[in-house]
Amino acid sequence: MSLKTVGKRVGFVVKHHHAQAADLAVRLAEFVLTHGRSSGSRQVLFADESRPLAARVSKLPGIQKSRVKAIPKAKLVDHCDLIVVLGGDGTFLSIARLMKNRSVPVLGINMGQLGFLTEIKKSEAATTISAILNGKAPIISRRTLLEVTVKRQGKLVFQGPVVNDAVISKGAIARIIGIQVCINGKDVNQIRADGVIVSTPTGSTAYSLAAGGPILEPSLPALVITAICPHALTQRPMVISDDSVVEMCLQHRPGHVLLTLDGQDVVDLKEGDLVTIRRFKKHDLQIVSSPERDYFGLLREKLKFGHRD
Repeated sequence: MSLKTVGKRVGFVVKHHHAQAADLAVRLAEFVLTHGRSSGSRQVLFADESRPLAARVSKLPGIQKSRVKAIPKAKLVDHCDLIVVLGGDGTFLSIARLMKNRSVPVLGINMGQLGFLTEIKKSEAATTISAILNGKAPIISRRTLLEVTVKRQGKLVFQGPVVNDAVISKGAIARIIGIQVCINGKDVNQIRADGVIVSTPTGSTAYSLAAGGPILEPSLPALVITAICPHALTQRPMVISDDSVVEMCLQHRPGHVLLTLDGQDVVDLKEGDLVTIRRFKKHDLQIVSSPERDYFGLLREKLKFGHRD
């Protein structure tokens, strides 16, 4: 994607029922339509869940109504060349996980507390967007995506992309579950635990970290397998190549067991179900990074990495 087209059609995804995010989205949409080179030829597209915000923008003085639209969120990826997300990491994931056929740069503006994916501060938003609209190459961090499939008795029952992690976990009152893990067709071990997390480097600072997994620098070509409250002290997190194919078969299901993808999609697993996880080969996720800090700065800022009381 060239710099000549990166700012022609800008999409907006806004956190539900968040007044500050809504107001900032309106101001930024107006900015996109009125500032910088070629501003007269730009369009802004809102996810249809934010249709009232599109209406607010279209009524602003000097804004042509035809240049502001609300379309289904899934179609933003096809119609935009830059997507601005205002919210937290959950809002970011809701659009990032739709990039099955096309990868579009996503600029996340953090409206919450933590925000590893939405790393641009509110105070940096206009400056960062202005630089892109005026032809400056954005800082793009390319992140591995995963493809997760579930087969039941040989039949495909689910297939979808993952940005952070795929988690197999027991229900609230279920006992320890048993999961047979294979990598590249080779038997690794049977994990008896509350569950198992397979995460990307991007997701290594999410659930996997809370379960005792390592922090991976995002550009590493690796995956992490982390057991949740394992029954054996010898069960430790494992880092493997992202060229690997991980297969997990649910062998012992004493109660309700779920497969959760990025905390958003959920599949109810049955005994004998086979979950296969591999790198999504078609493209990576493109995150517009902050020009003010690098990944290690984010760790220090968000997780207080290395701080001493």
